[in-house]
Amino acid sequence: MAQPINYDLAKDALQKLNTDDTISSAHGLLCGFYCVKQDISLDDWLNEVLVSIDLNNILEKESHQILAEIFNNTSEQLTDPTLNFWPIIADDMCSLREQANTLVDWCQGFLMGLGLSSVQTSDEQVLEMIKDISEISQLEVDLLDNEENAQDFYEIVEFVRMGVLFIQETLQPSKQDFISPTQLQ
Repeated sequence: MAQPINYDLAKDALQKLNTDDTISSAHGLLCGFYCVKQDISLDDWLNEVLVSIDLNNILEKESHQILAEIFNNTSEQLTDPTLNFWPIIADDMCSLREQANTLVDWCQGFLMGLGLSSVQTSDEQVLEMIKDISEISQLEVDLLDNEENAQDFYEIVEFVRMGVLFIQETLQPSKQDFISPTQLQ
């Protein structure tokens, strides 16, 4: 089972490379790619995110390895029958405002990934979910750190998380056999 990806580790890795993207946006882009085509490669993703990379530079090589792990982990998460997918956004150690901003970045990246790969569907539920994620990507975030806002935020994250899994499964049905609920216990 794929583990959640550490936001700070991923953010630090990407910051050491030649890019203007945030890790949240870059991960959203990757997830958007996966939703419309399963045969993407690490290079497909990195070519959209990075300007260049020098694998002779030890810091860039280490960062590249972390991004490769993120790539593989994301692939596992999106096909995990236990719905163990999580967008890479700031965790609850960060302010609610930062968490929300990274979710907006993630949604923008996701939509870009869908667009770069050209979503072709007439499924009304998928189109509605994409529209909802698009609306989330345009939110102006100025949240106070309080329990009510935190609860609302976590509900939005869950909505996005499940929406992405729904979009991915609808556009790229898994090749896995059905797993009964009793096998998951």
